[in-house]
Amino acid sequence: MPETRRIRVLIADDFKLLRDVIRHHLERADDLEVIDEARDVTDALESARALRPGVIIMNDYLPPIDSAHASALFREQGLTAAILVISMQIDPVQIQSAFLSGANGFINKAEIDEHLVEAVRSVHRGERYLSPKARDAYSTIEQ
Repeated sequence: MPETRRIRVLIADDFKLLRDVIRHHLERADDLEVIDEARDVTDALESARALRPGVIIMNDYLPPIDSAHASALFREQGLTAAILVISMQIDPVQIQSAFLSGANGFINKAEIDEHLVEAVRSVHRGERYLSPKARDAYSTIEQ
């Protein structure tokens, strides 16, 4: 039986408890592998350059910059990993800014339990992903 290739994920968040929650959800899926964790943008860049993840899950604020600036920085560095932003706040302008800066998906932290694995798989396939709450908020800006 051929081995399925696992999606390699980097978790970047300054809050360890949230990194642990995200890791817990991802490790329950057979096709996802957490390869590293980072607590700030400098650590995340170093790890992403060295390990080349397929997906980076990033907090909306990754010290010392917001997710839009961090996404742009990752892209300027030539990193091609899909970027999934997680946030407590669902602001349509923030979502649009993240997308324009190179992010591929946006998920509300309250929806991690139900939608995180689906979101990682979607952005890894090259699709844009919005969790239901993020989609509702973002729809107000798309009109």
